Amino acid sequence: MFKNPFAGDHTPEAKAKALWERAQKHFEGRLFNRAITDLQDALQLNPAYAKEAYEMMQVLSGQGQDEQSVSVGMALLKINATDHELFNRLGNSLRKLGDFTRAKNVYTQALKIKPNFTFARYNLAACFFGIVTADADLVKQTQAVESFSKLRRYDFQGSRAGIIPLGNEEPARAEAAKAKDGPEPEAKTDRAAARAMLDQDLQKAPGSWTAEYNLGLLLDLMGLGDEAIAHLKQAYAHEPNRPEPINNLAVALLEHKNNLEAAETLLAKAQMRHAFERTIVLNLALASKRANKAFQTQKHFVFLGELLALSHGEFDVERVRARADDLFERRKYIEAIPQFELLAKEHPKPDLMEKLAAMYLSQKRQDAYLHALARLLKLDPNHKEARQKISEAAKACEDEAHGKLEKGNKAQAAQLLHRAVQIEENADRWVELAQIYEDLGEEILAGNALRRWKDLTVKPASPPPSAAKAP
Repeated sequence: MFKNPFAGDHTPEAKAKALWERAQKHFEGRLFNRAITDLQDALQLNPAYAKEAYEMMQVLSGQGQDEQSVSVGMALLKINATDHELFNRLGNSLRKLGDFTRAKNVYTQALKIKPNFTFARYNLAACFFGIVTADADLVKQTQAVESFSKLRRYDFQGSRAGIIPLGNEEPARAEAAKAKDGPEPEAKTDRAAARAMLDQDLQKAPGSWTAEYNLGLLLDLMGLGDEAIAHLKQAYAHEPNRPEPINNLAVALLEHKNNLEAAETLLAKAQMRHAFERTIVLNLALASKRANKAFQTQKHFVFLGELLALSHGEFDVERVRARADDLFERRKYIEAIPQFELLAKEHPKPDLMEKLAAMYLSQKRQDAYLHALARLLKLDPNHKEARQKISEAAKACEDEAHGKLEKGNKAQAAQLLHRAVQIEENADRWVELAQIYEDLGEEILAGNALRRWKDLTVKPASPPPSAAKAP
């Protein structure tokens, strides 16, 4: 039990101090509803506590308690709704919680207060692609790719890969391309011989998308726009679900016809099918730039910067996977984990999740380890080892909670039992948690736990007989 904070001095300053101290104790005991109420009351009585509350908000976010950080931020906004940095910090916590809609709103408010606030502008763009990297790190990785100026093409396919140079910019050389010496000279290639070879390929396989594509790409590089577009359209018609034909067709339309509308339509369609293809994201950014769409340009560069930062500048996903596997084999887990997380997002596969779980376990990152196991079970519901490990972790939390209850520490017991149901929920754990919350006076949390218990125990009503079985 906490002592009465209002005994003795009844001045507003004294009451605010007592409420502030009690709020801190509630935070330490993870009684967040009570903590936020006391914090709001303390700030209303004495706004001078705003500085300390702002620091508390940052500490909570740094500890991964972003829900509580957001609550503190909302309390601060009630006494100061013109602090652009507070809006920005609040947006960062909301993004970490996955609430990108609310994050957009608070970043927009920050920009209304300070239109040239760089962090909020980049952070707002990041919301559209679910990116949580924030502030200086986000700006740095975005500015590293904003120097790209050349549209990017996919390479020749099959045995014709690398038949002539494409002239694509690489991240490390993007800035060098603008240096006073100009771009590096292309290697000399017998393009006439290459065209004869690719013409012959198409004659041998007239229905082949690769033959149409390879010839179209060569003609594009040779500056023969009309012929290039015709062959690339055929390749796209033969294979509409691959990124190479649709992207290179869009590039040809831009380079030879300056047809922004058609190119943007194709690239947007390509990104819907291939969301993480870095080449397509870059070309969308450059097309938007040509169309003077400033925020659209920034959005795509923010996304590209995130992708390339996580994959060490690699555009090719196969090379990203090869690098990640090499790091895993050499036990370079700190470097490998971000790349495996990106690969798991782009192309979720059980073997990626297994390796992520192994790395997180090796680093004793329990929450990340369990999350990887949960994702593995979604991909492979019959994965016995993953299910067993999750059950063991939940049971360990439950047993520890019972130990705390025996010692009379209900607040810590509630915290541990809540963790257990987050790992692996069942009805018995929820109803026990509801009882503990009720004993602690946390009526809202108790009601939420009981509702979840009912969801798991109340069987749905049997469906009525179908019309086919009716007499």
